[in-house]
Amino acid sequence: MNDSQLIGKILITGRLCLKSPLLIGDGAGETSTNFRDVHVLRAGDVPFIPGTSLCGVLRDWIEGVEPSAVKKIFGDAKDMQSSIQLDDILLTDAKIIQRDGVRIDGLTGVVDGDGKYDYEVIERGASGDLRLLINLRGCHAVEEVSSVVARMLSKLTEGIRLGALTTKGFGLVAADDLRASFYDFRDGADVAAWLLNRPAAKMIQPTSGDAALNENDFVVDAEFSFKSSFIVRDYNVGGADADKNISAVTLKSRKDFVIPGTSLKGVMRHRAEYICVRLGLDKNFLMGLMGSADKIKSRLIVAESYVAPNNFSEVEHTRTKLDRFTGGTLQGTLFTTKPAYQKKSVVPSFKVHFEIRQAKDFEAGLAMFLLRDLWLGRVAIGGEKSIGRGAVAGLSAVIKFKSKTYKLGDGGKVISGERSELESFAAALKNFSSGGGSK
Repeated sequence: MNDSQLIGKILITGRLCLKSPLLIGDGAGETSTNFRDVHVLRAGDVPFIPGTSLCGVLRDWIEGVEPSAVKKIFGDAKDMQSSIQLDDILLTDAKIIQRDGVRIDGLTGVVDGDGKYDYEVIERGASGDLRLLINLRGCHAVEEVSSVVARMLSKLTEGIRLGALTTKGFGLVAADDLRASFYDFRDGADVAAWLLNRPAAKMIQPTSGDAALNENDFVVDAEFSFKSSFIVRDYNVGGADADKNISAVTLKSRKDFVIPGTSLKGVMRHRAEYICVRLGLDKNFLMGLMGSADKIKSRLIVAESYVAPNNFSEVEHTRTKLDRFTGGTLQGTLFTTKPAYQKKSVVPSFKVHFEIRQAKDFEAGLAMFLLRDLWLGRVAIGGEKSIGRGAVAGLSAVIKFKSKTYKLGDGGKVISGERSELESFAAALKNFSSGGGSK
């Protein structure tokens, strides 16, 4: 048997579902028929996920967990052809929605010049058929490839991020009904099964455990409630609200209210800059953590948060703009918004998930300060903060770092794990701020 001889195939099939909005742009920009700044990639009228996008993400992930397998599975530019064939994924039940974005001035806290933009995304809930084929040749160690595939199945089930704005909550997809069939061409029965399109006798099962988590990733999952009303403004007002001349409602995703990952990350970045100033740190060091637009990919990943509406009431609130010079009402500036009010403040209403990839101890300390400030309501979420909206209170949290788990309960009390270890991360940040190193 030579290295190029075909010895088998692994066929992975399933259904890939969007768990958060997906943005894979077509690169066209604003046109005469579509004025959005960024458009969703379509095949005709059907949005789709290019096989190249998923393949690139999987390659990057495998490089992090099993570097020795990357070349033999994905090939390289010189010596080996890729063994993977991955079809484009056409998305059914796809709903195209609009999201708005703004660039905020870190000093003033207001929109930075012409920093407003809008873009299309595919709403969560869409899905499409996944078909991935791996050709096994004589050069492959079958057990090694099968082991990687088992971990890949687990990762796809847990979720993987595709497209743009992935560090701000977009592009989370997860697979359902995954099957990995191994056709061993050294067995005549498997050759016949492949040629006759029959099920394989051998199946590869996903690994158990958390395949996505690296022990050096600092991961936070916390539950919060709103202490007051909140609004993430959506100006695309229709139906009865439009008839009432309501200028903005609270943004929704499907039937749930949504706190966009872009908003949460913006809040956290602004607060991190404030913490740096208070500790005497040059806030430019945050670029290595939170990235920059043109050079560095963010290692801080923030998920979108969805808020079930059953514990909320939307209330119309009419206000007027005032002339700051005279203190009187500006003519024609009456406007109405529709914020949401939580009915029972002690009930968890939304979750916050964020993680720092390959975190150092002092970066874990910064994450602890960010969690603390959110927990204590020192940071508000959404719009109209100046009139008291968006204040939150922490109720519980689970923190994972370096193969250890810590749980926080009422009042931020540590109910599982060593409190001293969490305090050591905060001390590491203070030590870093005083020039003591970057462990």
